[in-house]
Amino acid sequence: MTASVPPTPVEESRARHRLQLPRDTAPRDVLAMVRNVRPGATEREDGTIELGDDMLLEPDRSPRGAGRWTVEAPRERELPLPEGMTDSHGYGRAFPEGMPFGLEREALDLAWSLGRRLYGAVVTDSGVRLEPHPFQVRDLTVVSPHALAPESLAQLIAPVEADAELDEAPEGVARTGYSLTIPLPEGEEISLRVGLGARPEISLRVGLGARPVALSALDWAEDAAHYELVHLTADPEEDALEVPSNEVAERWQHAYQRIGRLAGLLLESVGGYIVDLEGFLVDPADLL
Repeated sequence: MTASVPPTPVEESRARHRLQLPRDTAPRDVLAMVRNVRPGATEREDGTIELGDDMLLEPDRSPRGAGRWTVEAPRERELPLPEGMTDSHGYGRAFPEGMPFGLEREALDLAWSLGRRLYGAVVTDSGVRLEPHPFQVRDLTVVSPHALAPESLAQLIAPVEADAELDEAPEGVARTGYSLTIPLPEGEEISLRVGLGARPEISLRVGLGARPVALSALDWAEDAAHYELVHLTADPEEDALEVPSNEVAERWQHAYQRIGRLAGLLLESVGGYIVDLEGFLVDPADLL
């Protein structure tokens, strides 16, 4: 039996995780989505996408490699996830000896997000398969050059959400926007939050800054109106589930359908673009 050859220090310093997408996923669609959150990404002649910061997304060029990519980045690990703690991405399960962080975490998060949006999966370099649930991320934001007054927005959505109510601002609190609450079954809600100008709070995971990176070339985006549609679950810990039960998955899908319908209605009325919580543009035709 031939002894295995240990990896070289160069190999040990690089993490290589596999992104598996449907075979009919066009490479140009992958590049377009990558540029939503990393606009400086470039494509080599061989189809490899340079993400920047020494990170790569390389297509599988083998005869059976359609839809398969390898994300490569400097290997960086920290302490394991505390015992008993769960995470929506499954990283604690995949990396019990130490969680990825830094550039490796950025590259892995991108692969996970592409898998979520394109109905794929990620196989880590340790052989663990991660299958993002398509409704794990349900919040959407409509970024528009036009702002609606509270009463106008309430009238707009009343035909599709008759129970929506304008929220009252506490006395003495300065407000730069307003919000509406839409009740859902099981004690859940959709919060429709409207604000003007820079809204860094929509960049909860990918650091969009003052405006979504995908819209950074638009002059009006700096002073745009942001219509955030946020799903508030009855149990906040539910958002940390990697594999939801059928009952939870059905509630997630129902909430996303309601949010998608509202986002489409807003887009038709005020124009602009739809962006999801991770910074990817959403085609209205893809809304449920």
